[in-house]
Amino acid sequence: MQQEATRVVAVQPLATRPDFSDIIARIRKLAPEIDARALSTEKAKRVPAETMEALRDANVFRTMQPKRFGGYEYGPAELAQIGFELGRTCGSTGWCGTLAVCFGWMTAFFPLEAQQEVWDNADNLLAVSYTPSPTVEVVDGGLRVSGSWPWASSVDSAAWLILAALIPNREGPPAIAWCLVPIGDVTIDHESWNVSGLRGTGSKTVHITEPVFVPQHRVLPLSVVFSGQVPGLAVPDNAQARFGYPTFGPTALVAPIVGMAQGALDAFTENARDAKRMTRPGVFEKVADQPMTQSLIGRCAARLDAARTLMVTSLTEGQEVVRRGGTLEIEQRVRIRRNHGFAGRTAAEVASDIFTKSGASAADEKNRVQRFWRDATVAAQHASLDWDALSALYGTQQLGLQPQGVF
Repeated sequence: MQQEATRVVAVQPLATRPDFSDIIARIRKLAPEIDARALSTEKAKRVPAETMEALRDANVFRTMQPKRFGGYEYGPAELAQIGFELGRTCGSTGWCGTLAVCFGWMTAFFPLEAQQEVWDNADNLLAVSYTPSPTVEVVDGGLRVSGSWPWASSVDSAAWLILAALIPNREGPPAIAWCLVPIGDVTIDHESWNVSGLRGTGSKTVHITEPVFVPQHRVLPLSVVFSGQVPGLAVPDNAQARFGYPTFGPTALVAPIVGMAQGALDAFTENARDAKRMTRPGVFEKVADQPMTQSLIGRCAARLDAARTLMVTSLTEGQEVVRRGGTLEIEQRVRIRRNHGFAGRTAAEVASDIFTKSGASAADEKNRVQRFWRDATVAAQHASLDWDALSALYGTQQLGLQPQGVF
């Protein structure tokens, strides 16, 4: 017990929590340098260390981190706003930066001993792969795991990983659990990430060839995560554990997509101010003077504002209930998930509409419109943002039936 107490005080909380508007201001101040690196981010197939360090120095990653380890303990509504601002500048940076904030929050679900190990350095970052490895052995005190895990976004910047494991069960189907593993236990396949969008996220495959031991306190059954009865609830003064992952977790995915579409609109508007287009042989007119262009900008801006407002409003309402110690009703949970799906689908459609009206020059790799379009289109394919499934989820609940899905 004396050893645990020493480890707790070794990581001192920050003296004051900044106003959230200050965090957003820091991100906006970094926007020009993040934008300047966007193309090189794609080519490197990872977010540059300089960008991640700048965001770390701005304390962006502490936004949802448990306060006993120096975090600010803001909620999912603030996460959505961070995702929007980062995604608006660079899709890959938005994806990785927002997930880094989210993964810091997720450590609050684990027992205190696991949290202490992860946060032995309060600046540590995490990566996650949710695809479970079947190579798992149950042993005294924990698990022995090995195998391959794909899509570990921003793993190059991570000190720890959460890896899904398929735990054998003699009495029924195997169960899935999250395992906290230090980066030193894995190897990264740097040739495994070759995609058309989100190229700079570095969502690479990691391997564990020789089985490694994961102690029980670093194993979190997925059934516990989905029920909301996580061990972190037993940790004193650990408010972040009360936010349900199935309801609030997908915020980290959809928020940067809305930002990507906004980035496409920003770039299109900037380009259109001075661009000219041939309207008939030998006649060139300013793109900004064309009603079609003016209407496109207005319509896209309204759709993105609607998507973002719906998402942030429902998240804010939900987190206020949680902060008061309440429990979200099913209708509130499925509404949050519906708005996730709506925001993701709307953003992807807006990015596509903008790219379609940008002309052949938009295909140039230096044109920001095409990069935002590719990033938003690919990101919106994530299974947790399936608009058809999420709209049906809400409709089912409204019809008095039992909704089936992740909420």
